[in-house]
Amino acid sequence: MPKRSKEDTEITIQTIMDAVIDQILTLGYDKMSYTTLSNQTGISRTGISHHFPKKQDFAHALDGRIYQLFVDKLDLTNDLVAFSASWSVALDDEKFRAILRLLFHHISSAETSHEFAHRGIERLFTLCEQRYGQQSIDELERLLGRSLIRLAR
Repeated sequence: MPKRSKEDTEITIQTIMDAVIDQILTLGYDKMSYTTLSNQTGISRTGISHHFPKKQDFAHALDGRIYQLFVDKLDLTNDLVAFSASWSVALDDEKFRAILRLLFHHISSAETSHEFAHRGIERLFTLCEQRYGQQSIDELERLLGRSLIRLAR
């Protein structure tokens, strides 16, 4: 079998990643599997696992894209009150909640907290503190707690 070109490999990885984003946001991380990804992309489960041996590898590879999808739902141009209000509105958005589920899943995984979750939380706290000052830390903690309660319903 001839070796695949670098471009073909990149296209395959991008196809997988697009499907992962779609499935995380529609099915949820827990329901996404190598089988569902294979069915959506037409790439064999073995082909997918060749690029992403563990399910956690998807979250790591998508780190920047997931974070951007998340913060795009938030008002980061006005004050802390507007930010907090936008978070409350975003909690009604299924895709926003799907990203929160992914983040909380990786924070509370039985083994160790995945670097993806740690980086995401740290970036969010840093972003809030830079934009709104130290008082935003307590507000962000409150919002994350409210989010967890909302997801538990």
